[in-house]
Amino acid sequence: MTTYERAQDKIAPYVRPLFHGTPLPPLDVKDETGRPLRLTDDYLCGKSLLLVLLNTCDAARAQQVLSCVAERYQSLENANVTVIGFSPDSNAANNRALRQSSGFQWPLPADATGQIYAGLGVHKGHGACDRLIWVTPLRQVHAWFDDSDDLNDTLDTLMSQTIASPAGDMPLHAPVLLIPDVLSRAECHRLIESVESGAPLTVSPPKPGELSGDYQIPVYDYNRQDRVDHIIKDQATQQLLDERIFQRVVPVIKKSFAFDVTRREDLHVARYEGAREGSVVGHRDNVTAATAHRKFALSLNLNDDYDGGDVVFKEYSQAGYKSAAGAALIFSSALLHEVRETTRGVRYTLISHFFNDQGGAAR
Repeated sequence: MTTYERAQDKIAPYVRPLFHGTPLPPLDVKDETGRPLRLTDDYLCGKSLLLVLLNTCDAARAQQVLSCVAERYQSLENANVTVIGFSPDSNAANNRALRQSSGFQWPLPADATGQIYAGLGVHKGHGACDRLIWVTPLRQVHAWFDDSDDLNDTLDTLMSQTIASPAGDMPLHAPVLLIPDVLSRAECHRLIESVESGAPLTVSPPKPGELSGDYQIPVYDYNRQDRVDHIIKDQATQQLLDERIFQRVVPVIKKSFAFDVTRREDLHVARYEGAREGSVVGHRDNVTAATAHRKFALSLNLNDDYDGGDVVFKEYSQAGYKSAAGAALIFSSALLHEVRETTRGVRYTLISHFFNDQGGAAR
């Protein structure tokens, strides 16, 4: 008797029925190759999920279900959907063979304890032999089907769920602040001129005392090739920008989020031009020990005579944000975000990160 067979009766009380809007429970498993799989991984964020719960070790039935989903690979990719299968069989070799024979191109982890199945309304090894669950990008259960006689019809129905906005007629949007007229257009123009004035370029941060004024440095986030940052060290420029930020931005953060900003990091002007290259997963600004103190990010457009270059928060929407020159976009440093490729012209953006004295003490 396997370990799970001994424990399965104890799992039954933990099986929770699903409801429309139910938050997806945390999933932290290993796939059939032993690699970790977490729903918090950035590459999954912003995508709808199709969860395929196989609840039988009958290889023919399992292969039928997985093959039917696998045939929709391109349609699912085009709809920004990823699939995660779950197997009741804890034998990784069997699951690797099943994945290969069915042409299933997504992960197929096992649920050895039955806890994932229970959190998704299924008692592993009992009841329905398969369940398909549609999950929104906000990780809410939207629809599910059990033991479908016609898998193609079921998948057509589930695919149609991507058309409707979860919020109805109101589009989803990220929890961001847009503050107009933080800088005048003349002030923006002067900052752009300073970027193009020929400050020295260095490939790594200078040592103390090595450079006395502004300098520039390439930024290769996710291997992108279109960004160079101009680091502002000029005292007069810093004073002007601090006056604008602490008079026009910080009070709005306090009003909106009940957070007292008392400190900032260096002020940069990020210059974006040409092909982005690299990958477009996006990033978060506070995920390392060196950046954990960050609470809010500042992205202030210095110009608007360019195409592309909008900021997108894929966890909420594929719609991008592009503000007028002088307007500041403020958002939590924890949000996944991405600056899209500038397709015409040059994009100049003043950026920094805000925190408080408590965060400063932890740096």
